[in-house]
Amino acid sequence: MARSGNRFLVPVLAALAGLGLVVVVWMLRRALAPFFMAMVLAYLLGPAVAFLSRRMRRGAAVAIVGLAALAGLVLAAWLLIPRLLDQLEHLVSSLPVWKAALEARWGPWFAAHPWALAKIRQGMEGLDPMLLLKGILGAGAGLLGMFLEVMTLLLVPIIVYYLLMEGDRFLEGLEGLVPPRFRPRIRRLVGDIHQRLGGYIRGQLGVAAAMALLQGLAFQVVGMPYAWLLGLVAGISNIVPYSPYLTALLPGLVMAGLAGAGWGRLAGIALLFTVVQKTETLYFTPVWVGRASRLHPLEVLLAILCFGFAFGLIGLIFAVPLMIALKVVAESLVADYQRHPWFADPGTEGREP
Repeated sequence: MARSGNRFLVPVLAALAGLGLVVVVWMLRRALAPFFMAMVLAYLLGPAVAFLSRRMRRGAAVAIVGLAALAGLVLAAWLLIPRLLDQLEHLVSSLPVWKAALEARWGPWFAAHPWALAKIRQGMEGLDPMLLLKGILGAGAGLLGMFLEVMTLLLVPIIVYYLLMEGDRFLEGLEGLVPPRFRPRIRRLVGDIHQRLGGYIRGQLGVAAAMALLQGLAFQVVGMPYAWLLGLVAGISNIVPYSPYLTALLPGLVMAGLAGAGWGRLAGIALLFTVVQKTETLYFTPVWVGRASRLHPLEVLLAILCFGFAFGLIGLIFAVPLMIALKVVAESLVADYQRHPWFADPGTEGREP
């Protein structure tokens, strides 16, 4: 009897230790942010490193891929950031003008509904550029805060290097903690999660870049103000399904309306945006993301709603990766259930347990 109790004691303690580790990670999530960022970058760069590692030493492959990624990042920043900063600066400086235009255009309606005018004024005052600048500066004030931010930026490439160099060795060490009889199954589960998660991250970032470019071009064609800034917002917000209609289209329509666009032009802008957005729904996400992650769009929405309500912004960021892991485990459990004699053998019906 004591032997049987000891047999179940170790799994229970291991489960409690795992639960404690999850709690610790959650409590230290801000401190672990550079590790999360590094894991995403490692997933992006991993296939290129694996390809080059078959032709040269892994250290040289990591160095070449890292330098190439850095060069690409610097080139993109050199090409895009000045244009985006110019549009952002012009946008902030235009807020008072838009406030006056909004009051002039909708003045009669607001005069009849004073509560609505008070709400609009309160919202526009909250967009004061000086208050925004003070808030940004205040968020990073203090020598300790600046030191931690710099350390975060410096640690990310170092962590990426070690993940690319020794990530497999680290996983092998964790595998050694799993009882031998369970290792083949755990290896399959982890491999499936790793493959799907990597495909999702690479595909999602590819979709974001493609949609930012396409929506920016579309806005530029119709003469929208701040076309590339809105395109960037549309691309980034594609991570949350259907959110670009709120984060990019709605502000774009408001800006165009305040600039004097009529109802016909506004309808054309909305139609063009919807057509471009449908390319993401019909092609980019199903082909670039869906096939790799094997998640249905409804499963993505369910994950975002559940984890978003439960954990806020962090939950939104990690909703789909967590859903991928849960789905892989659920598929394994369903396969076990379907292989069970109770499910597979029709002769078991009506038998006494």
